[in-house]
Amino acid sequence: MKSKFKYLPSFSVGAFGDGLRRNVILKSKSGKEDLPIRFYSKDFPKKFRHNDFLVSAGHLLKHDPDCWNTMGFDENNFVMGDSGGYQICSGAMKWKDGITPKVFDWLQKNATVGMNLDIPPRLKYDGKFYDCLDLSSKNFKYFADNQDGQTDYMNVIQGKDEYEFKTWYDEVKQYPFQGWAIGGSGFSYYKFLSGLMVLLEGKEHLNPNTKYIHILGTSRVTYFLLLLQLQKSFEEMGLDIVVTTDSSSPDRAVVFGTYYTGFSLKRGTWEAINFPNEKNHEEIVDDFLELKNPKFPYVTEFDKMLSDYVDFTDIRQTTGTEGVYTYGMRLHNFEFFKDVLDRVETLVYGHNYLLEQSINKDINQLMKFIDEMVKSDNPRYVFEKYKSLITRMSNTNTSDNVNPDAGKFFGI
Repeated sequence: MKSKFKYLPSFSVGAFGDGLRRNVILKSKSGKEDLPIRFYSKDFPKKFRHNDFLVSAGHLLKHDPDCWNTMGFDENNFVMGDSGGYQICSGAMKWKDGITPKVFDWLQKNATVGMNLDIPPRLKYDGKFYDCLDLSSKNFKYFADNQDGQTDYMNVIQGKDEYEFKTWYDEVKQYPFQGWAIGGSGFSYYKFLSGLMVLLEGKEHLNPNTKYIHILGTSRVTYFLLLLQLQKSFEEMGLDIVVTTDSSSPDRAVVFGTYYTGFSLKRGTWEAINFPNEKNHEEIVDDFLELKNPKFPYVTEFDKMLSDYVDFTDIRQTTGTEGVYTYGMRLHNFEFFKDVLDRVETLVYGHNYLLEQSINKDINQLMKFIDEMVKSDNPRYVFEKYKSLITRMSNTNTSDNVNPDAGKFFGI
């Protein structure tokens, strides 16, 4: 069966986003139909098409006010709009009075479902939990008072542990929205499961208004296992809730020259090789141009089709991270990402006998914990029972202050 789970690629910024706006077309090398890089459009081969996408007001509020149309979305697309809270706490977008209605209007115009404008208590707002909560709650009230059904909205909870998540939840649960997003948990099982426990304890999964539960910014293979288990548990309870997550990893990986080749369920890791480019590997670029078989390494079925549009003969067609060569890498990485999700889903929705052989024991325990917590009348009790395992598997001191440009390969 196909689950309701949705993976939302966050590719609306940078070189790929620019290419999507311009509707770049890859020309066939054998005279077949051309291939648009808009993988979500009706012109992309149906077998590989992906209708879901995430856009962010934090990046596009000023630069792309009509994002829905410039990106070429239509009634077949499910578009989630991030409000830009992370960009505010990182300093990429300035907080100022009057920004809340602008973000709300942008989401109304450009998103199927949007997130409330939360201010995460991290990065430049680290140590200001209650200030962020107070400001976020005021934003949420504006969203609640002005929603008109045109766009669904998700409440957002933030925190570093179950106590902060509970404090945040108790303040914002008063606002009626159509789902929930758990923020700041992409690098910590402890944060994600703390936020989830608080929502389950509040019976939000039993609220008939809850259509979505979104976990912001996850790329780990192990998270796919946990989120698909969450989706499966909801479905087994007869709940009409869609679990969603987003990431930009298949796109951003190309900045580092990364081409996905495999993954390990046991280790929960991605496997990849690095492609050369003219700037950093001038001495071997000519060798690649002289290959008798210039095709990219075959990893998925999609690569067979892609090889008719891009290969190593396009290696010089790159400016920064833009060009035929890197568009091909991005499409490959994205389709591989999707393929991994499909493979993981068959295991999660299959027989436990096969699943338990495929993953490590700790992740298997976390999956059982999620299932038990979702179906329990006392989620907090279940959380406490598994807490030592959760904390052992989590780096509770993980810093959000990571330099995203460290080690750039292609450069922007």
